[in-house]
Amino acid sequence: MKKIRVILFLALSISILIGCEVKEDDGFRHVIAAIEEGKFLGWPANNGMWQWGEEILVGFTRGEHAERGGHNITGIEESWFTRSLDGGETWQMFKPDDFMDDDNIKWVPEEKNRLETPLNFRHEGFAMRVFATGYHGNDDPEGGFYYSYDRGATWEGPWYLGEIHEHGEFTGHRITARTDYIVTGEKEMYLFISARNEHVQRLACIRTRDGGISFEFVSWITPAEYDVFVNTAMSSTVMISDDTFINAYRKIYPALDNKEGNGVEVAISEDRGQTWKIMSTVKYFQSSSNPPALLKLEDGRLICIYGDRHNSRLSGKYSEDGGRTWGEEFVIRDDFNDGTSYWDFGYPVILQRDDGKLITIYYWASDNNQQQHIAVTMFEAPEYNPENL
Repeated sequence: MKKIRVILFLALSISILIGCEVKEDDGFRHVIAAIEEGKFLGWPANNGMWQWGEEILVGFTRGEHAERGGHNITGIEESWFTRSLDGGETWQMFKPDDFMDDDNIKWVPEEKNRLETPLNFRHEGFAMRVFATGYHGNDDPEGGFYYSYDRGATWEGPWYLGEIHEHGEFTGHRITARTDYIVTGEKEMYLFISARNEHVQRLACIRTRDGGISFEFVSWITPAEYDVFVNTAMSSTVMISDDTFINAYRKIYPALDNKEGNGVEVAISEDRGQTWKIMSTVKYFQSSSNPPALLKLEDGRLICIYGDRHNSRLSGKYSEDGGRTWGEEFVIRDDFNDGTSYWDFGYPVILQRDDGKLITIYYWASDNNQQQHIAVTMFEAPEYNPENL
C-alpha cells in the first residue's frame, strides 16, 4: 500500500501539504483541508467527493481572492483537489495535469470524446467528475464528464454525457449538472442532474447501463413551475434500499424579494427513479439558500448538512424516518467571518468514517483566516436506537 501511495502523489503536477488545526469546541473539531495565500477556494459540493476507506478526495474551485461584491473571487477559476490518507486529519491539495483546463471558456464540442469502451464503475479506484454550465469554472451546456481509475491522481476526458443533451425532454435546456451519482452495477449508474430553460431549472434522473457509452432519460425529479422562475438544483442523493432513492436539493426563487420560499427540499423515488414525489422540507431560509449534503448513516438515520447564510452558520438535521420528517436543527459552526459578507460559505459534502465519526467538508472563512478556504469538521452523531426506525 505504501508503494501505491508514493506513486500516486508523484503523479500530481502541483501539490501543497496542509495539516492545520483550527479549533475544537463542543465536540466539533475543525481542521483546514486546503488554503493558499491570496487565493479563494470554494464550492466543494459542485466538484465532488469520493471515499476509499480512510482515503478521502474532495474537489474545489480555486481563483484569485479579491474583496468585491458577490463572491470574493476573480480571474480564472480552476478545478483542484485536496486529499487525505488518514480519515481527514491531514490533507494535500493539488491539481492534476489535463483536468478541466477550459480557462472558463466554453468547450468546443469537437474537443470532447465519445466513449467507445465501457467503463467499470466497480473498479477499486473509480471516480467520476460531471461538468456542465452554470457553476464556477464550468461552461458547457451539453454536459460531460471525466473519470479516474487511480483515485483521482489522473483523469481521462472530457467525454460526452452520451447524447443526453439531445433528448426531447431537454429541448431548449442547458445542462447545469454537478457531480451527483449512484453506482448500481459494474456498468450501471444513475446520475442526478439539473437542466435549465428560460422559465425554470429542474432536476432530472438519467441512467447509463452500458458503462457510460450512452445515457437515457429516466424522469424529472422536480415539477415544472412556470408561474415564477424557480431553481431546483445542486442535489445530493442516497440509496436507502434496492428501489428507493432520496434526493435533497436546493430550491431558490431568485426573482422574489421575499426569500422565505428558498430552502432545502427532499424528494423520494420508490421505483428506482421512475417516478418521484416531494416528501419534505429540511429547512426554509430567510435569505439565499445553500446546497445540502445528504448521507445515510450506519444506523439507518439520514443526516442533512447545509449552510445557513441568513445566520452565518453551518447547520444540520437528522431524520429517523427516511427523510419524511426532520428533527431539531444543530449548529456545527458559527464563527464565519470574511470581513466583507455574511454568506460566502457552505456547499458542504459529508461522509462517515469506518469508526463511525462524521466528517463534513465545506468552504469557510474565520477571524484567523479571512480568505475563503476548504474546511473540515469532525463530530460524533448522537446515540440512537435503530429499533425506533
